[in-house]
Parts: sequence; structure tokens; C-alpha cells
Amino acid sequence: MQDQRRQERAVNDNRPPWHGHRRHRRRDWSQLITKMTETEMEGLIIENGICNICYRNLNTGALFTAECSHKFHYNCIYYNLQNGSHICPTCYATWTQVRPPFTPPAYNHPSFTFTPPNPTPPFNSFNFPTVRDPRDPIYSDVNFNDDDPLSSSEAPQQGSALPMTVKALPEYQALSKSDQSDSFAVLASVRAPTLSSADMANSRAPLDLVAVLDVSGSMYGQKIALLKQAVNFVIKNLGPTDRLSIITFSTNSERLTPLKRMTEAGQADTLRAVASIREGGSTNIIAGLQTAVKVLDQRREKNPVTSIILLSDGQDTDNFDFMSCLNRLPQTIRSNAVGSGQNPAPSDKIPVYTFGFGADHDARALHAISDGSGGTFSYIEAIEVIQDAFAQCLGGLLSVVAQEVEIQVHSGSAEVRIKSISSGRYKNTIDSFGSQHGVVYVGDIYADEEKQFLVYLSVPEARETSTTKLLQVKCSYKNPLSTEKIESNTARAEIRRPLKEELSEEDKQVSLEVDREKNRISIAQGIAEAQKMAERGELDGARTLLEQRRRSVKQSYAGKVEDGATMSLFGQAGVVAHCMSSTQAYVGGGRAFALSAQSSHQYQRAAAQMLQPAFPFASFGAAPASAAPGGNAFGFQTSFMQQMVNKSQQERQGSDQNQATDGVSSAKLFN
Repeated sequence: MQDQRRQERAVNDNRPPWHGHRRHRRRDWSQLITKMTETEMEGLIIENGICNICYRNLNTGALFTAECSHKFHYNCIYYNLQNGSHICPTCYATWTQVRPPFTPPAYNHPSFTFTPPNPTPPFNSFNFPTVRDPRDPIYSDVNFNDDDPLSSSEAPQQGSALPMTVKALPEYQALSKSDQSDSFAVLASVRAPTLSSADMANSRAPLDLVAVLDVSGSMYGQKIALLKQAVNFVIKNLGPTDRLSIITFSTNSERLTPLKRMTEAGQADTLRAVASIREGGSTNIIAGLQTAVKVLDQRREKNPVTSIILLSDGQDTDNFDFMSCLNRLPQTIRSNAVGSGQNPAPSDKIPVYTFGFGADHDARALHAISDGSGGTFSYIEAIEVIQDAFAQCLGGLLSVVAQEVEIQVHSGSAEVRIKSISSGRYKNTIDSFGSQHGVVYVGDIYADEEKQFLVYLSVPEARETSTTKLLQVKCSYKNPLSTEKIESNTARAEIRRPLKEELSEEDKQVSLEVDREKNRISIAQGIAEAQKMAERGELDGARTLLEQRRRSVKQSYAGKVEDGATMSLFGQAGVVAHCMSSTQAYVGGGRAFALSAQSSHQYQRAAAQMLQPAFPFASFGAAPASAAPGGNAFGFQTSFMQQMVNKSQQERQGSDQNQATDGVSSAKLFN
């Protein structure tokens, strides 16, 4: 009787008959639905936006729109198509233009069968997926081992790897015979080769990429439209050897597509899946990450390069203690976290590149995710340019030329000791016996990318007025295509040891390259310290600290000669200080800007800090990007990254000339 009364009230109120149930029980559904006429059922489904397979709301998840215009969840319609049924469950029309390109559901649906009133002969049963409580964990028995096989016919050519350029530059060219130093700096650097267009097309390393997308209720309107546009750009710029999986998360996570090769057909299928995305629900970032890791852990084959990109505009509302939940994620995406346990093999590490946009995202959470995995955190205030931020990241991932990169430094002579290595978030080791040998573990490196590390040495007095051999630097790495282990040539740094009175003015002049790197580290550390002070509410102290660092940079040799990269650092610190002018400014974007800048400096890798175009960058003394060596003012932006950003900007501007986006396209990427 209760079920009957509930059904009657539902029909009278134009609500689905299970409205208000605390738990959706399948036996209740079958009893209620079979009591309704076909016309009543179809009317309720169409008017209330309900999937006629699972009888859940169509406001969330990926949707499939049939040629008869009726809509269903992707995961639900998948079973009908797999079973050979091309009959619409709502109007019983026969579909003639449909084929099953869909991903299997994110979990195994138990099913049951019932016969609707007056069934259409070929279509005599429905499959009903179990409705999960939003708080239920992901099913542990889910298998994602359905990734597309790698194509041997389209595999890139396994040519010999281009050599890496290694340098060793001393802080000064000479140190008097009678002087000693406990902190003599040598700049050890490695630069990856630049790939030509032909190399990029034929011999780059293929990519396995998982895109984890926030589709919670706050993503409504322009946000979800711009997100789809950005993901479409990624899809269209992947090649047939690359594989992509799309995962969405709101209250729960859902895998829309498996790791699918981006052939012409694969791109078309994935574009359709992205077009079907609808926003709604809360924000469960942890669930999205768990699903992404599971997709990659369970794949049957692996491409040489693997990564996750994650975008969110909000706070994780489904995990009370987010940081504790983050620490329980698999080590494959926590390998670089402070205090992490077992260190996975280099080939198993998965960097996560996070993107936070708008004023409401959780910058601390997204920064913690990327920082612990070896990725970067990008902040996009001007949400119109989210595609450009994706493009920059993609440009790097598609140009990996070396993996498991290690920079090895050896003392040049027995009396010289290695005291420390300034390597940011890259781990380094120095042997405890004699301090003669050190290693910096870099990992993957992009084409045209450079990594620089200051090695501080203890240099004693000299016995003779000749030279002191300080340091030997070489690089070992793996060719991502052939997996061949390669060692670079060795670079050596040495200095003259004349008598003090014989030192020339040139001998006393600090190296511009070393001074520039010292300034970069000073500003990066200043931003990190200021951000911690701002978190404690000490905004005045944070601004004072940054102004002190700015003055120090201005008074350095590189600052006095107005070196372009150094002036960019000077300007960047000024912008961060401005973003800490008030609590409102800091919470509204300053925190995210500072954390993104830290992320970029700590890994020496491009990360976007895109503020609104009207932001007064010039008032803080920022030099134009073209003034810096390499053309990007310590932006760490490689040539292929810049090409991808340019392509994105041209595509955005050309898509709708009537939109006022010209100013947005020039949004500043500091890093």
C-alpha cells in the first residue's frame, strides 16, 4: 500500500515514483515500474530528465543522445549496445546510426530483468545498474585492463638519442693562492637538445595521459564550456601513438573513456564523450585521483611517458581531512612527497600536473598533489585562457627526450669537497665518505629544457700558483624509445690560483650565469618564506621580506647590468608582494599565485600564473619575456611549449572573432 500511495503521489506531483527513497532498492523499482503504463513512464522520464535504464537523474555524468533525441547515461546504454540491442528504451524506435564506441562502466553492474508492459518484441528486458550511495567507496573489484593495445605499425622510429649539453661554470675565474672558501659555487647544468618538426612527428616518445576533470556543480555555465574546449584541444593535438583516458569527478568519480589511442576514430569517440559531460554534485578530488591511478596501474601495456593532468575550481567537500587522505594515495603519485615511504621505481612514478582556476579552488591541496608527485601547479585567474595553460603543459609532455636523468658531480681534486647542492625539489645525494661525489635525480626532461644546480664546494689554499680542478659534471639518462642507457660527455670546472696581488678586475668579477641562478634561488626561497608568513596572517612581514629580496637582486651584478631574466625575477617578487597587500587579495588569488611560482621554481619547469590582462605587471619592473636568454625570462618555457601556446591562442581567437578575447590571449605566464 505504501508503494502504491507513493506511486500515486508521484504521478499527481509529476515526480518519479522513487522520489524521496532513502535507499533505492531494485525490487521496489521493478514493482513500481511494472504498475505504470507505458505512456505514464515515458512522460515522467522525458519531463523529469531521467535515464530510462537506471532511472537516475541526467544532471550528472556523461550522457549519450540517441538519434531519436532521448538521452541516457553512457554507462547504462553501453550494456544495451553490447547485447546487440539498437532499440530506444524510451520510445522503442530503432536506431540505425549508432555503434558502440563507449567505455565499459567504471564498475561491474549487477543486473536484473523485468518485462515492461506491452514490450517491443526484440527488446524484452532492461539491465539495471546498482545505484551507489554517494559515500560508498569505489568498487574494489573493478578492472580497467581494457586499454587500447599499442600499435607496432605506427610506433616512432628508434633513432639514436641526440646528445645532452653539459656545462660546469665556476663562480669566479680565479681565487688567490692564499685564499680559501667554504662556499665556492659551481653552476652545473644540463640542456636537452631541440627537436625539429620532423623529429617531433616521427621520433618523439608516445604518451599515456589521464585527464581528471572537476564536473561539480560549481562548474556550471562558462566554466564547463571552457573546460570542454580545453580538453578538446588536448585530444586534437595527440597523435595515433598517444593514449588518453578521461575521468570526471563530482560526488563520485567516473571513467568516461579507457586509455584509448588517439587515432582518428579514437579522437572522435573521445570528443563525443567530452561533449556529453554535465556538471553537478559536490567535489571529491581524492576519488578522481584514485580512479586515475587505477586506470594507469591496471593497463596491460605502457607508453614510455605517463602523466596525469587534474583541473578543479573548488574545494574538496567529500573528504574531511584532505591531507590525510592525500597521504594514503598510492606511492606512484606520492614519490616526491616529504616523508613518503617506499620509493617506487623511476618507470612507475606518475607526475600529476594540477590546474586551479577561479578564486574558489583549493590552491594548497592542488599544490600538495603536484608537488608530491613531481608535477607542477598552475594558477589561472583568467579562466578564458585555461586552454593555453593545458597547451603549455601538453607541449612539454609531448617532447620528452630523456628519462631517468641523473646529473653526476665529482670533485676535481682530492682536497676539494662537495658541501651542498641546491636542487630545489629534485632529490640529491652526497657520499658520506669524503664528500667527493654527488647526484641530482631529475627524471624526465623535455626537448630544449635546461636544469641548473649550484654545487657549493670547500676549496682550500693552494700549494702552487697554477690551477685547482674543482668539479667534473656529466649526465646519464635513458633514451625513452630504445630504453638505451646513455652517458654524456664530461664538463670540467677549474680556476687559476695566482698571488693575491696578481688578481685582475676580471678575476674578481662574478660569473653572470652563476649570479643569475643565485638570484633565482633567493627570490624562490623568498616567495616560499613569504607565503608561509602570509598563512600565519603576517602579511606586513611577508611584503617586507619580499622587498628585501628585491633590493638584494637589484644590487647584484646581474641586477646592475639589468639582465633580462634577473629583472623578470625582480618583477615576479613584486607581483607576489602586491598579491599579499591584504587578506582579501591573498585569499582571492595571492596564495595560488605564490604556490604556483614556488612550484615552477622548485622543479625548474613551466607552470602558468595567468592573472587578468588588466593586472599592472609593468609597474613592478617586470622585463618583457623576450629580454631573457632563451626568450622567456626564467619562465622555463621550452620552444615547443611556446609553439603549443601560440597554436592555442590562434585557435581561440579564430573560433569567434566577435568575442573580446584579444586581451586575454596575452595574459602573463611568469613561469
